[in-house]
Amino acid sequence: MLPRPPIHWILDFDGTITQQDTLNTLVSISAATKPSFPTSEHWSRVTKAYLDDYSSTLSHLAPAKKLPSTLPEEKKRLLNLRPVEERSLARVSASSIFTGLTWQQLHTGAQQAVHQGQVRPRTGFTTFYNSINSPSQANPQNQDKTAILSVNWSSHFLHACLSAFSPCLSPTILANDLDSLSPATPSTPSTGHITPNILSSGDKLQHLERLRAQDAMRRPIVYVGDSWTDIEALLAADLGICVRDEPLGESQRQLTDALERVGVRCLRLRELGEWRVGEGRGEEGGGRVVWVRDWEEIREFSEGRAFPEG
Repeated sequence: MLPRPPIHWILDFDGTITQQDTLNTLVSISAATKPSFPTSEHWSRVTKAYLDDYSSTLSHLAPAKKLPSTLPEEKKRLLNLRPVEERSLARVSASSIFTGLTWQQLHTGAQQAVHQGQVRPRTGFTTFYNSINSPSQANPQNQDKTAILSVNWSSHFLHACLSAFSPCLSPTILANDLDSLSPATPSTPSTGHITPNILSSGDKLQHLERLRAQDAMRRPIVYVGDSWTDIEALLAADLGICVRDEPLGESQRQLTDALERVGVRCLRLRELGEWRVGEGRGEEGGGRVVWVRDWEEIREFSEGRAFPEG
């Protein structure tokens, strides 16, 4: 059997690399830096406004709960939800929750959150990352690439969490950003405004396609995600991998239901057998979509190992 080709791994962060969503932790870090500011009240208000807006928009898009049954219809539905995310970011920026936060405070707070167990990587992630980035290949062109696409509000927060997981974790990170934060000026306070780079499923797809076009080696893309926001990237990748818990989390259930509605079959990765680059879903384009419980399964796949029974 020929060795597998180098792969371009593109990964979601919250709920995919980590065990849980990390937005509450990000807010808590800012709250700790200004105890006299009513962060909790502002956060509760913007959270409720987002949930109300999201629920109302979903109901409007699916009267009588008639949900899409084709991928183009599903993409249109997701596109129509993007303004909900735009309004949410505007509310958060206006709330001043992150105003005054510095890069140094964010970096220190994120690392403390990891060390205290508030932010935890999923089983096997660090081992997986180390295995695909080992200097075993003399030619860098033969090595895997890694990038993270996230709707998280701070790429610096993601960098800090990853470096706390392991010092060697330094992939390309594409996410939203808090204004004015930079390691070059670690004490400069943020304005509290969030620059919206990635808000939606469609945004993730656009960035994936841009990364694909920029890779001179044309490495096949394996995308790993866990939620509905990942669906277009999962379907556009050469291989899409869904992370699923038992029982399914809410965002995982939303993604699972959407894949089933639009007719995408999703086997467990260990049931896929030998994967061939270019093996896709026919006229729809894109590659296969599978699911896993943890990063150990993905590492075994990346190393070309046979999967155990069951």
